[in-house]
Amino acid sequence: MKKYILAVLSCGTFTFCSCSGFLDEVPKGQITTESYYRTEQHAISATNAIYNYLIMGYSPGGLWDKNYGGVFYNDYWVLQDLFSDNANSQQANIQYTSVDNMQIDQYNEPVELLWRDFYQTIKCCNVVIDKVPAIDMDDILKKHLIAEAKFFRGMMYFDLIRMFGDVPLREHNLESADEGSMLRVSKDEIYKLIFEDLITAETDLKYSPRYGGGRPYPESASALLARVYLTYAAEHNDTEYYELAVKKADAVIPKFPMLENYADLFKISNRFNSEIIWGANFSASLSDGWAGAQFLVRLLPNMDGVDNAQGWESATENLYSSFNANDARLPVVLKRSVTYQDGTIKQFAEPYVFKYWDQEAEPKGNSTDAIFPAMRTAEMYLIKAEALNAINQGPTPDAVKAIKKVRDRAGLASDNLPTDYEGFKKVVLEEYRHEFVMEGHRWFDLTRMCTPQEFVDIIKAAKPDATPQLYHVKFPIPQRERDLSQGQMTQNEGYNQ
Repeated sequence: MKKYILAVLSCGTFTFCSCSGFLDEVPKGQITTESYYRTEQHAISATNAIYNYLIMGYSPGGLWDKNYGGVFYNDYWVLQDLFSDNANSQQANIQYTSVDNMQIDQYNEPVELLWRDFYQTIKCCNVVIDKVPAIDMDDILKKHLIAEAKFFRGMMYFDLIRMFGDVPLREHNLESADEGSMLRVSKDEIYKLIFEDLITAETDLKYSPRYGGGRPYPESASALLARVYLTYAAEHNDTEYYELAVKKADAVIPKFPMLENYADLFKISNRFNSEIIWGANFSASLSDGWAGAQFLVRLLPNMDGVDNAQGWESATENLYSSFNANDARLPVVLKRSVTYQDGTIKQFAEPYVFKYWDQEAEPKGNSTDAIFPAMRTAEMYLIKAEALNAINQGPTPDAVKAIKKVRDRAGLASDNLPTDYEGFKKVVLEEYRHEFVMEGHRWFDLTRMCTPQEFVDIIKAAKPDATPQLYHVKFPIPQRERDLSQGQMTQNEGYNQ
């Protein structure tokens, strides 16, 4: 979406700010200079820069720069549903229709720019990790800032290896995102760095004045570890890591209780609710580098009284029909029509995703203050259910209790859940699907929990005109990166052939 944003946003200079207020701007050109990192404020400003990359990114050309927007601003949360059975593209733009139709190649721009967002953010994290240790400052705050950087570096690398498999590993600051080794490193080696980074974050995030508002808690690192351990366990069929995933989920759940009402998760007045373990803090009411999320621009169909609703992605009929009619999430997540104040009804040709629209707080739609809920407690319950089912090759009472917590809130009965491994696994996969529509989960869940052939069959059933392939369990390495490597960087199997 970077190149095609229609929302009118405030786009100032590249500014580094906190999640709840503005701090001093880092002077241009000094983010990587040796002379800049001298004081505690320098350390804080450098760490705050990471959040800018997560939200707004680095775009010298302003709003219409194709690089405009950071990791969570543009396509991260879209591609996971679009490159699966959950969503269809309603754009004429081939860059997105090719993702929808499973005809993606190594020249796909959304994938290329997401890769660059990841590595630009990693570069910013490496600046903090390399430079802050030498600064004379409060030791607890110093360790905390480094831990924040390691938390996000671990997050970025984890998503990179989930999407691309083996990728280049950069542990230290380089003068540009394009410098350094272009050789792909085994993802098992990158897993080691991810584990180390997140364990450090879990231990050293102790400076409580920086908790929340879009910054991580120690439990945020625990929750991300639960996700990482689960994925590693599934890839390696490793019981020990399934057990670690359960342990981390259990550590998080009591401290971040689920809300009683699913709809309350997406109310603007409740944006920092107890269930969101970590979320990307968008704000349409702030400017100079922070802007609203584009959920409503992209997802809402054209309606009277709503500004700039483009309806670029809709839900598949398969997703809509997969919900139980009694599921309390369905009327929150998807709609096929709206009723105006005068009683007239507008029908839509496709079901659309409405979950992020707080109609009372933001009646005109457009960019929104809605937080991107990157990690929620409901996921911890489902991680626990999935892991316990895998460990015991069938659901234990604790696994049933965990999934029941999520289903109870949705108003679904859990009296007759499958008692066999495959049957229960299928139910868990469906709960992930219905709980996390357009939250950046579906493709990851399918590629973790299904064989490549099952992945193909699931998508083909939802999108008969699409052409899913076994190798679509990974994205292509962007051709731009391969060209820069002068042939050093290999391509994923199936692409460029």
